[in-house]
Formats: sequence, C-alpha cells, structure tokens
Amino acid sequence: MKRALVLLAMGLSVLGLAQGVRSLGMGGVLLPGPSQAWANPAYAAFPGGWDKEGFQIPVGLLRFLPLFPETSPFAYFTDPQAFRTRFDLLSFYDQAAHPNSFLLNPARSPDEVVFRVSADGISITDGSGNSLLPSFQAGSDPGKPRALVPDPLLPITLELGPGTYLRFGTFAGAQGVRVSPSPALAQALASGTLDSCKGQDPSPCFLEASGSYSAGISLALGFAAPLAEVPGLGRVYVGARGEGFYGLLYAEASAQARPTFDQDGNVSGTGYEYRYFLSYPSFLESSLGQGAGGQGYGLRADVGVAVDGEAWALGLGVRNLLGFARWSGVEVSGTESGETRAPATRESDFSAPEFLLNGAYRLPLEVGSLLLAADARFGSTAPAFHLGLEYGLGPWALRAGVGLEGGFRFGVGAGLDLEALALDLALTTHEAPLVGGTVYGVALAVNF
Repeated sequence: MKRALVLLAMGLSVLGLAQGVRSLGMGGVLLPGPSQAWANPAYAAFPGGWDKEGFQIPVGLLRFLPLFPETSPFAYFTDPQAFRTRFDLLSFYDQAAHPNSFLLNPARSPDEVVFRVSADGISITDGSGNSLLPSFQAGSDPGKPRALVPDPLLPITLELGPGTYLRFGTFAGAQGVRVSPSPALAQALASGTLDSCKGQDPSPCFLEASGSYSAGISLALGFAAPLAEVPGLGRVYVGARGEGFYGLLYAEASAQARPTFDQDGNVSGTGYEYRYFLSYPSFLESSLGQGAGGQGYGLRADVGVAVDGEAWALGLGVRNLLGFARWSGVEVSGTESGETRAPATRESDFSAPEFLLNGAYRLPLEVGSLLLAADARFGSTAPAFHLGLEYGLGPWALRAGVGLEGGFRFGVGAGLDLEALALDLALTTHEAPLVGGTVYGVALAVNF
C-alpha cells in the first residue's frame, strides 16, 4: 500500500479554491472581487471593496522543515532514520494542498486496507480498525486531463489597453483527488454481504484512489469592462478570457485494493494494483530517462458576468466553456508481481465547463455591520458550497462560516484593521482525504 500511496501522492500539490485568510475564517466562502478573476473574468474590472485580503503568510511551509519529519521530505538528508520511520506521504500531500495553513494534525496514511466482515455487515478499515472513507472527491475528475490548468503561481500581467490584458507565468497544481468503491463493492457495502465479490479472479470489488497533477507555462489574453448602469439593478461587468498552455509535466496515478478469498470463500487478504501515466517534454528525456518524453498543450475559453448593487454583489463565471488538452507520454501498470510500460496519449473533453456562482450582502446594524456571503462551485468539478458571515465593529472583525468542499468544513476568524497595519487570523478545518476525520489548521495574513 505504501508504494501505491507513493504513486498517488507523487507531485500532488496545491488543490482547492483560491481562499484567503479572511475567506478561510468565513468557512472558505469566495467573496466577489478581483481576487476571484481566476474563476470569473468579469471580476478583473470589478471594484475591490468586497474581497479585501491581506498578504497570506505561507505558514504551512514550516511543516516542510526537517523539524517535522512526518511531512518534510528534507528530513531524508538531515535524519534518514526519522524520515524512514515517520515520513508519511498522505500527511505530506495534505499539508502541500494547504500551504497557507499550518496543519495541527495532518492526515496519516493507513498501514494497510482491511475488509472486515461481521454480523453487522462489511466495513473498510485500516490496520488499527479505524474506518476509511468509502467515497471522497476533491477537485475535478482525475481520470483524464483537461484544458483548465491551475492559475500561474507568480503571474506577470501586461495592460494592452482599456480593459484588455495579457497574463503569463508558470503553473503547478493538482487537478483532483478521488477515492471511490467499484459498483460491486458499493453493492456489497449496501447489502452487508460479500457474495457479489466472489466468483471472479480478480474480485470485482475494489477500492480505488486516484489523483492527477500538471505543470507548465500558460499565456492568457483577457478583456473585462463595465457596462452602463442598469436602473434598479446596479453596474454590470462582463469579461472573457482565452488561455493556452505548454506542458512541462503531467502525472496521473491510481491504485486499487481488493479482497482476496481462499478456496472456502473466506477473506484471506488484500491484493493491490496500480497504474500511472507520465508525460514531460522530449528534451527532458535524456535527463529523466523514464520513457515519458512527449508533448503537452491546450487551449480554452472562459466567460463571466458580475453585478455591483452597492449594498450587494453577485457574479457568475464559466471556465473551460470550450477547451482542449493533449498529453503524450508513457503508461505504467503493475501489481505486486511486476509492471508493464507502453507509450500512451491522454486527451481532454472538448467542453467541460466549471461554474462559480457567488454573492455578498452588507447589512448595516445599529452597532457595527454584518456581511453575509455565499458561493457554489459545480460542473466538471466536485460540487463545493460555502456560507459565511463577518461582523465588523470599528477596527475589529469577527468571522465564521461553514462549507462542503471534499467533506464538511468550518472556519472561525478575527481581523484587526489599524491605519498602518491590518492582521487576519483564522482557524480552519477540512476533512482528511481517504482516512476521514477533521484536520485543523491555522492561517495568518498581514497588510501594511
């Protein structure tokens, strides 16, 4: 199982929505404004009064120091023994997926997957008897590439004219992570009997974990502008963006665990198998030597609209309305007894739109003010919903919110806005991938 987790976690990094510390303190809700222009091109011209965020301090990177061998790959060089006995790939992935939060209890990998059969039914547990999640997904389908690559990490933007801009930079990030049972295993879990799992070798009952990652260089040409103000509604903003990329790396991996049976039909153990696809530019083949040299490229179109009604704001963005991506490389399949390698090509769907609907409302109170916000993300990605509020009183702000994003989450936070300095602090949670349970994190932002 450890090898399967290596393949699954290899290269996976930032996965999730673009949430600042203020947003995390409100349960992860995405506020209308320029910070969400990645999801709604119309926000590139939108006023910035709704989504004010400070500079996020990437406190999660502290966990990659050798002081934390359970999440630090660098412990291999400073303390090889601690790395061998304590480093955990699922913990590393969990922290890498949340770089702006210091995780207090990152997820831990199971030592083994056990199918338990009892009078109460069937369960999937780790070696200690703790239940594993039979189904989990964050992000989009990791089973195929898509033209919707992550936003550049440090983009360079050039203004070409009124409302028109050119943006380019390097990107790197995970597309999605998924854990799901096969139809036969889902039937067995529902019926409480393993009858549907027997009679075939290998068994049709299996639990599959999969993930995908991409990196490259992207170039986007966008346009955003306000329209005439609509009486009784507010000012309407529209935007469109075309983006292409040249790929430097694409990795797609999956691992399966299934029960094995003895001649009497009793569970005798667990079998494993894995598959991964790898692609990188041909000029890197001489250095990497994995037989995965090929090409990766893609192109897509995004559109959006937003309305600023002074006391309220609302936006709808559609990414990847049309798009295409193609990667060529090598596919490797294997079990505990060996593996096979073959050249392969991966292509995306021609259209796999992803929608973001978000809005906010300011409610003045006798003492202070209240900001209510909500968002919904759906389409070619796993559905995500958030609801948050912020109570402001002078320089102070108190925040709270809940959400569904790869599992239930909540957040609480506080802010202090002085003339020369603003601080934001949040305690946030998310559901641990694969193993379940609540992971807590602390995030911090500052603005001068």
